[in-house]
Amino acid sequence: MRIEKLNKDKIKVTLTTAELINLDIDVKRLSPDSKELHTFLFHIMETIREETGFNPYNGQVVVEATPSQDGISILVKRLNKGIKKITEEQFKKVVSVKPKKKEPSTECVFYFETFNDMCGAISEMDKSILSKASLFKLNKTYCILIRNDNENMRGINVIREFTERMSIYPLQNEYIKEHALLVAKGQKLVEMAENVKRLM
Repeated sequence: MRIEKLNKDKIKVTLTTAELINLDIDVKRLSPDSKELHTFLFHIMETIREETGFNPYNGQVVVEATPSQDGISILVKRLNKGIKKITEEQFKKVVSVKPKKKEPSTECVFYFETFNDMCGAISEMDKSILSKASLFKLNKTYCILIRNDNENMRGINVIREFTERMSIYPLQNEYIKEHALLVAKGQKLVEMAENVKRLM
């Protein structure tokens, strides 16, 4: 994701097709009142706020999306007083959004490049932390979903040594819960880790 601050009231965000796929976003399926669009836009707004200091929650903003073969470009503009009226043609491609501020996701997903990496991670984690995690398999990739809080920070630091990448995006986390195969969670995951230790 590339973010450009054009001026104090205008931000341009560019996402590639690969990034949209990773976020489980199909632009053609997004409708103005859909949960998917609101979640996607919230993720964009939070990323903009964190990386540029631009506060999309202060006043009303207009989001203009322009799809292309390589992905999508999103222009986020804060509305100022005395803004010119837009034409009917402009209205068709502009979505007016005033996002509600939500609590950030408290879960993150860690993806393992190999089966051995996954086994190494769970065998090194404390039982108390592992009992709060869930192990999923998405196609051929194993991933662990765990709460991102201070209590689990030690376990998260262990996982990071073995993982290929991680996600803190709410939409991606919900996608894992809905579409991935749950391998083990809680006490079952602890027992699985104990069995892995015996084999190592």
